[in-house]
Amino acid sequence: MANGHTETLTEVDRRSERPARRVRWIDWDSGFRGTGLAVGDRVVGDGGIPYTAEEVEKGETFGGPSESRRFERLGVGEAGDRLVLTLLRDGEEVEVEGRLVENRSTRDADGRRAFGEDGPAHSEKDGFDYSWASWYDRFQDLAETVLLGWDYTAGFDSRRYATQQAEHAERVAFLADNYPGAFATAVGDDFAAMTAILSGEPRELSEDDLEYRRLGEIRAAKVTAAADAAWEAFRGELGDDLLAEPLPLPNPFEEDVSAFVGKTVELPEIGDRDLVYETQRSWYKVGRDADGCYFLDRHGSAIRGLYAASSRYVEKVDPFMENRRVVFVGVVEPQATMVVDTVRNQTLLGLRVRPIAARVTVGGGEHRFFVDLRHPEGVDPGEPAPEDETFAGEAELLGVHRPALAEGLGPDGVLDTFFACLKVGDMETWKDCFADWRVRDSYYRGDDGRETSHQWVDRTWTTLNDRDAMSVWDRSREFLMREVYDLEVARLSPPRVVYDAGTQPEGMVDEELGRRVERVEATVDHVGLVDGDYRTFAGAQLHRRWTLERLDDGPWRITSAQPI
Repeated sequence: MANGHTETLTEVDRRSERPARRVRWIDWDSGFRGTGLAVGDRVVGDGGIPYTAEEVEKGETFGGPSESRRFERLGVGEAGDRLVLTLLRDGEEVEVEGRLVENRSTRDADGRRAFGEDGPAHSEKDGFDYSWASWYDRFQDLAETVLLGWDYTAGFDSRRYATQQAEHAERVAFLADNYPGAFATAVGDDFAAMTAILSGEPRELSEDDLEYRRLGEIRAAKVTAAADAAWEAFRGELGDDLLAEPLPLPNPFEEDVSAFVGKTVELPEIGDRDLVYETQRSWYKVGRDADGCYFLDRHGSAIRGLYAASSRYVEKVDPFMENRRVVFVGVVEPQATMVVDTVRNQTLLGLRVRPIAARVTVGGGEHRFFVDLRHPEGVDPGEPAPEDETFAGEAELLGVHRPALAEGLGPDGVLDTFFACLKVGDMETWKDCFADWRVRDSYYRGDDGRETSHQWVDRTWTTLNDRDAMSVWDRSREFLMREVYDLEVARLSPPRVVYDAGTQPEGMVDEELGRRVERVEATVDHVGLVDGDYRTFAGAQLHRRWTLERLDDGPWRITSAQPI
């Protein structure tokens, strides 16, 4: 019976364009160590014979659970037999040669199982908290994940794995110093390979490259100046009609409050703690609980302009907008209002105020923006302010910084523009980078009773609707202002046709919807600040894989509805 083994582990690679098995692990004493074979390689054949899909699925291949059947057909299987593997790397075939080894258990002078003739005993601790066998199981689990690479494991986080790897450094060094030999060499090689992967690649970022990180502060200062000027102009316009210090309000259910009705008041500054929540409605509350209060309806049409302005401020100026506080100016309305605070279990009494302006302070108080909530003649009061400027100074923010989604851009050019829009806060151009079509599959049963399918292009599809776009935009901008310093397209797959009208059943094609859709897969590198240097890195919440399509040789557009 043959006694040769590869001492490797492979698994079916379903992403490969050819039948292949991916190398999952190479044991420290495998005869394929040092041959150029690496974890993550795609093996598409051995002995000069390509694998079939059936062999790959059954594991009758190199490193498969039934590799001995393969060896029988090749006429190998004894320890020492040589075997040439055919690998597929970046579309090119590469050959490596190794040898089969005997599956044997090594014991030390005391009869204990050991990692080779020069390695430690499995049960030995050498002053550490657990045995070498237990430690190596943990080391191998981490090494398998890391060496397979960033694009293999979902949620790969290079910084988190680097922290875990560092926990093994002392033991790896101890092994090299005290047990020099094949086991220590293999462990050291794996540790070094892990370090290379987790360290990422160095990048040079200039002051110009990082200018976008200062745009928020520059814009915030400009908007603050515009807000102060608009605020003073607004208060001057109201003149003596404005009550800058609103009179204390009595209980409107027990006393006459007609003197308050119709007054224009500037209310004291409030924050999120001054929100009051009922079962079906919420309010801004101004005033002490023991006295009458002023209430501003957070669901009323008059205040929608504030929400629009706040969203645009987040889009273009500050993606965090922390510690927001608001000064409202409004007109006191005649309705006596009772509000039941379900959070604090209180009943509050007061009058409503219809807001006509708001000055919002953010951060530590040094930045502000002003929103005029009065609507021009002919504008529906239920709609936000005009699109060109929702807060004072907004229209002047983008200027020359607006990226151009030029005609004829390749997939990488579209992604570069897409990322540039995020950096400078140009949400409108950013949304234009998404596709407005989708290739769909439909299934129907023919006259013969057999189920048939066909494809079609859905031109009513929106890759990212307005509601989801806000969340994706804000999340992406937060990443760019915190941990991501740059993005770059690392590689693109060759275009492949995912819809061809010429292959569809007769009568199932609408020529006006398009005849051909091509798709590419893009891999994106994120650049971060790692130990003082700019390097590529992978994060659990970061997306490296993107898809883009083009319809009938038109412009490439993004079909991945995700943050960066």
